[in-house]
Amino acid sequence: MNLSKRSKLSICQFFGLFRHDQPMDQFRFLLEKHGLDTDRSEWDLEAGILPASNEKIGAVLDEVLRTKETLRYEVVPKYRFDQRWKDLLLCLELDGYRLDLDEYGDGTGSFVPTEPTIEGVQAVEDDLIAELRRSGLPRADDIVRVMESSAEAFRREDFNACLSNSRVALESLARSIAQQMQGSQPGEYDPGRWGAIVAYLRKSGFIDCREEAALVGVYGLISRASHTPIGFSEKEFARLGRSLALGFCYFLIKQFNGQYHPHQ
Repeated sequence: MNLSKRSKLSICQFFGLFRHDQPMDQFRFLLEKHGLDTDRSEWDLEAGILPASNEKIGAVLDEVLRTKETLRYEVVPKYRFDQRWKDLLLCLELDGYRLDLDEYGDGTGSFVPTEPTIEGVQAVEDDLIAELRRSGLPRADDIVRVMESSAEAFRREDFNACLSNSRVALESLARSIAQQMQGSQPGEYDPGRWGAIVAYLRKSGFIDCREEAALVGVYGLISRASHTPIGFSEKEFARLGRSLALGFCYFLIKQFNGQYHPHQ
């Protein structure tokens, strides 16, 4: 499983439910069983989970899923468990993983990817944030905050806001790149129009015609908001739209850093 820092912190929050209700020894055993380091006199969840490999975290999550009802029994009141478990599932969905269901809609006791993944590769969103902060763009931190707002909206199940913030992140990044380029690539464009921004990037040689068409297409797709395509649930389409938007953000920022910060 390729998990973001957000998902790993949600795991910490979930395990934190049991800190006061019962000894943490059972979680030491669980993590040690799957090869995670707990060799600390005052062990804490964040220090044990954040540096762990995705393979080991995936094994821990699979066991948690198989023993979920036993764990839930230990927490009082039950809504505390249910809220943290729901948040964890939504964070995993943002990373492209969901509960596996059989033909009757019952869980099979494992997580499966919702789209192809490459094991051992860092989550795209974490890579994107790192590239944004490397870029030196004046609005990089604002773009990161909009991306995080999109994720928070998904976790609240406000799927329109999730897509809207994803679109804003993509547009803000393209506009910031265009503004940064104007010093060396003069050209007029309307910064309030998406089509004009990407046309400027194409005319300046930053992207080609095919890349311009792809950017216009994905922006139009996620702008549909409440018009969910047939065959998708609102949640599925929000997750897909957000994934596409952040994927194109990653493409743009990698292009920018490759041209303007090649040796950093």
